[in-house]
Amino acid sequence: MPLNVRFVKSALKRQSAWDLGNQTLYDLCRKHPDHRSVDVIVAKMWLIGRSYASSIERRRDSRSTKNDDFYLDTVGPTMKRAGVDKWFDAIRELRRPDLSVVVPVHKRLTDVFREISGLEMRSLASKYLHFHFPKAVYIYDERAGRAIRLIKPGLRLRAPAYDRYDTTYARFVQGCESFHEEIEQLLGRAVTPREVDNVLLRVADRN
Repeated sequence: MPLNVRFVKSALKRQSAWDLGNQTLYDLCRKHPDHRSVDVIVAKMWLIGRSYASSIERRRDSRSTKNDDFYLDTVGPTMKRAGVDKWFDAIRELRRPDLSVVVPVHKRLTDVFREISGLEMRSLASKYLHFHFPKAVYIYDERAGRAIRLIKPGLRLRAPAYDRYDTTYARFVQGCESFHEEIEQLLGRAVTPREVDNVLLRVADRN
């Protein structure tokens, strides 16, 4: 589909109704950026996961414990032990997405979520990172991934300069970086990862 100013502005306007709710999650992560307290971890994991239909309690075996116990006994302690804040330091100073920095951290967080849930949760990992680093991390889900494949068909992943990465998310980020630049050239201004996501969702809905 051709990308034009009218389409992009329409997509951004349509998604603006969600700005207040999203800002609540941005504020939560800004005020409580670390992972030293189980209470803080539980609050962030619960609210981000539930808000974005990617809750970590959608685990392989959900019969063994109640959800409240699962968050308090498994999710919080596991993330606290993992040393998440040390990984996040690599992203903290970014003012724009950088595949070489974000993708390895995303992989490590996805591995922790797999340890907790037994499932592949790349979407939740991207959303959790995004709300901590809204200037640096693109949100991945099936709709956004489908939109990038439509916009950038046949995209070949650049050979990464690191060993640990999720191929699906790495390819998605690479496509988003290119699409991000195209939107900025079209609008003549800087664009955020959230705005890129809004346009991608509109593309997915139209195709």
